[in-house]
Amino acid sequence: MSTLAAVFDNPLAGAPDLYTLLGLILQSAVYILFPIIVLMIVYTGFLFVSAQGNASKLEEARRALLWTIIGALIILGSWALAEAIRATVNNIAGN
Repeated sequence: MSTLAAVFDNPLAGAPDLYTLLGLILQSAVYILFPIIVLMIVYTGFLFVSAQGNASKLEEARRALLWTIIGALIILGSWALAEAIRATVNNIAGN
C-alpha cells in the first residue's frame, strides 16, 4: 500500500526580519480573503434573485451586500495602507 504525500511550500519561509514577515502575512491574508469576497458577492446575488420581491428577503440581501462591500474595503484599505507605509519606510531608509 502506498501513501500519497502532499508537499506544501511555506509562504513565510523567505522572511529574514519582522518587517518582511508582516508583509508576507498581510499578502497571504489578502490572497486568501479575496476569493472569499468574490464568493460572498455571488452569494448576495443569489439572495437577490431568490428574494423574488419579498421585502424582508430583499433587505437581508442588501445587508449582506453592504457588509460584503465594507469587508472588502477594510481588507483592501489595510493592504493599501500597509503598502504606503512600506514605500515610505523604504524611501526614508534609502532602499
